[in-house]
This record gives sequence, C-alpha cells and structure tokens, in this order.
Amino acid sequence: MLQIVVDNGNVPLHSSTKVPQTEDTGKTKLMSEVQGIPVLNLDEGRSEQPGTGWVLRRGGRDVPVMTTINEEEAFEDILQFTPEDVKKEVAFWNHSVVCYILGANPSWDVIEDFVFNVWDQFGVDRVSFMDNGIFLVRFKRPEQRDALLNSGYYLFENKPVVVKPWNSDADLVKGDGDIVPVWIRMIGVPLKFWGDCLSSIAGLVGKFVKKDDLTAEKIRLSYARVLVELHMGQALPTMVYFLDEFGNKVEVKVEYEWRPVACVACKGFGHDEH
Repeated sequence: MLQIVVDNGNVPLHSSTKVPQTEDTGKTKLMSEVQGIPVLNLDEGRSEQPGTGWVLRRGGRDVPVMTTINEEEAFEDILQFTPEDVKKEVAFWNHSVVCYILGANPSWDVIEDFVFNVWDQFGVDRVSFMDNGIFLVRFKRPEQRDALLNSGYYLFENKPVVVKPWNSDADLVKGDGDIVPVWIRMIGVPLKFWGDCLSSIAGLVGKFVKKDDLTAEKIRLSYARVLVELHMGQALPTMVYFLDEFGNKVEVKVEYEWRPVACVACKGFGHDEH
C-alpha cells in the first residue's frame, strides 16, 4: 500500500524532504492517520453483488463511487413519447407526398407554381419546403394523394420528379433513385415501324412507358419521342440496331432529354463532370 512519509518533528514537507531509510520506518505514519481519515481498503470496498460497481464504506454505510450501467437501466431517464403523443401530427401529414427533382433545385416559388398548376386537380392543400431541395405536398383527402401516386410520372423541365408517400419514419433526404423516367428521341426510325414496333425499339434502351402525342398521332416525323424507364448509372447507348423483315440492319440514333448519370464533381444528376 502507498505510504506518505511524515517527519515526527512536524517539519513541513516540501520537495527537498528526505525520504527515511529502513532504520527510520518506525518514525513514519500514513498520511491518512495523521489527518484522522479512515483507511480506504479497496478490497473490502468492492461490492459482492455483480453490476453495482465500487462502493466506499463510510460510517457503516455503502456509498457508491462508480456505478456500472446495465442495459435495463440505460434509458430509464430518457424522454420518450408514446404513439398517442404524435398521433395528431402523423394524421396531419398522412395526406402528403415527399418530392424532389433529380438534377434540379428550383426556388420555392417556382416549385409552388409547378405543383398548383400541374397537380391542382388532385386537391392540393399546401406545399411545404425544406432547405435540401425536398418539398412536401399535402392533399385535402388521402384518396387525392393516392390518385396522384397512381397517375404516372411527372417531369419538371424534362427532369424526373421523385414522388413518394410520406410516412412517419421517413428520412427527409434525397436519394439517388433507382428507376427514373426519361424522354428519349429516336432518330431515323423508318415509318413502317412507328406503330406497335416502336415500343420494341425503345425497349433496346429501357422499359417502354409511352409515346408523346405528336409521335402517337404521327404528326412530327423527324424523330420519335418516347418515355422509357432507365436505371440510374446504366449504360446509355447513342445508337441501337435491329433487323427489318428482310434481315437488313437498321440503325437508329438515340438522344436523351435528361441523362440519369451522377456528376462526380458536384454530386448532382443529369450530367457528368464534363
């Protein structure tokens, strides 16, 4: 046990105080004895009950010195809400969808104009904004929200608008998405393939969704404009090939109105770093 040496002549200790040799040990006392403090025996102070830690025996009582936290007690003093506490707010936002635009972050007033002009028929109640480009659209009734979710794809300046139903556990952060709708222009498609064959040709790029009106009505013939589903980061061919009914090879040029690629430099979407 550590001992602090005190001179019997009551000479104050300082850095130059001589440490007694073996023959002087009878003249030494524990500092605790000099100050009248009972000796703390750590071996006797250790609790015999597991998980309660060290105790200091003082005046016949066990005084905790360090408490070991067990799993059952770890969160007993943390504020916790019940489902009833958040029921009202959850019910309020349950009529909402979470949205963001891949490759764009327009101002609040532009987004608000877009929502009320394009989605007004669904009964929009309000548009709420976050600073990270996410906006929430609340509808007056839940069936109106469901009607929007089932109405197909929406684009903002040819960029996909990601629309997801709100839920109370959702993280309001942008995701990269997985499958996104993209309009493509197929140049050089012979007119005899503008009917049902056009969807198969578009399938060489992605999953066919629909033709635009001018293509479906065969009014604009300089290119066929088709909406397809593409995977983020997939290969984007600029030419596709197929064989006609006589076995002749036909080449079709493909242009993308928005490219589902991530920019390494800015972490945005719709362009590469060049």
